[in-house]
Amino acid sequence: KYPPGGSNRWDAIALFVNNLCKLAEPRTKEECIEKYNQVASSAAPPTDSTNSVADDKDAEDGATSEAWTEEQDAQLQEMLRKYPADMDKNERWKAIANGIDGKSKKECVQRFKAIREAVRQGKK
Repeated sequence: KYPPGGSNRWDAIALFVNNLCKLAEPRTKEECIEKYNQVASSAAPPTDSTNSVADDKDAEDGATSEAWTEEQDAQLQEMLRKYPADMDKNERWKAIANGIDGKSKKECVQRFKAIREAVRQGKK
């Protein structure tokens, strides 16, 4: 995101767009926000081909199964406890994936996010 969390973030984005596009009628920050919301709500989820991080286990496994067994879930929980969140994220997820039979780093991250979201939904 550009620039992340700044108080005048959308002013900066509008200025950037106006300088880049040289429009007859410059865009306001409100128009930029509206356009962003339109694009964000209609954007399709990313596909596997857009993943820029290729890791060795992904290449070895090729097409791995999407279903998680109870054993793999238990392994994921064990690895999450073993490798703390304060580690480098890339190294942590590589290590976690190496401890889970038949799953890639990407699949482990996706499973973690799905479980985290389910827990959040359950608390509401």
